[in-house]
Amino acid sequence: MVLKDFIWDFDGTLYDTYPVMTQALVTTLHKFGVTKIDVSALYRDLKIRSVRAAQQTIADQNQLSVVDLATTYHQIEHQAQQTPQPYPGAAEVLQTVIAHGGRNFLDTHRDQTVYDYLAQNKLSGYFSGGIDASQNFPRKPDPSAINAIIKQYQLDPATTVMVGDRRLDIDAGLNAQIQTIYFNVDGYNDAPYATYQVNQLADILALLA
Repeated sequence: MVLKDFIWDFDGTLYDTYPVMTQALVTTLHKFGVTKIDVSALYRDLKIRSVRAAQQTIADQNQLSVVDLATTYHQIEHQAQQTPQPYPGAAEVLQTVIAHGGRNFLDTHRDQTVYDYLAQNKLSGYFSGGIDASQNFPRKPDPSAINAIIKQYQLDPATTVMVGDRRLDIDAGLNAQIQTIYFNVDGYNDAPYATYQVNQLADILALLA
């Protein structure tokens, strides 16, 4: 199957942001008096489910306000996540997509700080557009954001692919009836039904050859 236009998740797919995200949530929980935390289990929960789902579970278990928890977390995470780095191979894959006549787009739950991070690493120019949290689309696995990108940029669903590190990214792609690439960066093997699976971003180059 031909791959042309790529829709990318950001956190955990293009950029290695989850270690800071996890520590920011640990710091947040300490502020709320929650100190017994299995950090590795928390990291896995964030990746397998989501930050929002983890916050809801923790809030319910500890009789906390999930709104207060989320607000504090976002403040701490924003301050801590100053210079995130792209995964090895990210720039090369983005370049190669364009070299093969395709375009790159974002579908992220992160706010517009995502564009600052891309600019820091001189990756902004590789993107033709996308959806971020400020546009208030339903969250993945709802396909609304992907469908909006396809419609706005007149992409061919048959040659468009969603790339993500979590099951919800792959499910969003499937729900939009496009191809999918699961970035199995943590070895969780959580989306075996994806069209393709890669263990490192550079593996995508072989799919474009």
